[in-house]
Amino acid sequence: MNASSTQPFVSANRAARWSQRLLWATLIIAAVAATSDAFEFSLLSRTGAGVVSEAEATANDLRQGAIALLQLLIFIASAAAFLTWSYRVHKNLPALGARNLKYSPGWAVGGFFVPFLNCARPFQVMEEAWRRSYFLAHESDPTPQTHPQHPEPPTFALVQWWWGLLLLSAAFGRLGARIVAGDPTLEQLKAGSVVSVISDLLDIPAAWLAIRIIGYITRWQDERASRIQILPMAPPPPIPPPPESLHVN
Repeated sequence: MNASSTQPFVSANRAARWSQRLLWATLIIAAVAATSDAFEFSLLSRTGAGVVSEAEATANDLRQGAIALLQLLIFIASAAAFLTWSYRVHKNLPALGARNLKYSPGWAVGGFFVPFLNCARPFQVMEEAWRRSYFLAHESDPTPQTHPQHPEPPTFALVQWWWGLLLLSAAFGRLGARIVAGDPTLEQLKAGSVVSVISDLLDIPAAWLAIRIIGYITRWQDERASRIQILPMAPPPPIPPPPESLHVN
């Protein structure tokens, strides 16, 4: 890890802003999708009574399809921005003085794509970036090593809640897709709508927590970099006067 310390610090501020904006879009589209899913459940409930027209059913399908496509596009964009930010903040850690890191910057991205391991590795990498960035921002020593005696960051629960909500949302999303797969019955379609509402509602606090996490870590790293750069330097030694023998009268 010491070799990585030669890499220059590059602020993650720009990537953070893009990621936060797209996460706000994720939050908004999740709220819209949850509302649309609730309308679909209402329509399905009335379908059994035969009070739904073909035009109403077609409009529902078009609305749901458009929202699902928009959700997918926003998800891809926000995921790319978030992974770019996550890679940058982890790569910055050695330049800010962190040593003995457990994970490489590559895990900040690759951890999301390894089956089974992706249930825990992204959280572990984020935990390392969170704790180290916090300790560095509050450390007076410009080149600290690992300090296990430091107390846990007071806001670390944000990371725990973020990851828990993300896993729950993904689990409900997969469950909803399985329920309506194939040739579902009316009851299965209704159950799928309920599960989709839950998944979309979980996305709202998960996105909000991710926005806050990005803000905290980016600010801590920028504060650390700023403090290192403005550390006072020792004044140069005074230039001694020339010997008397060199003085010209």
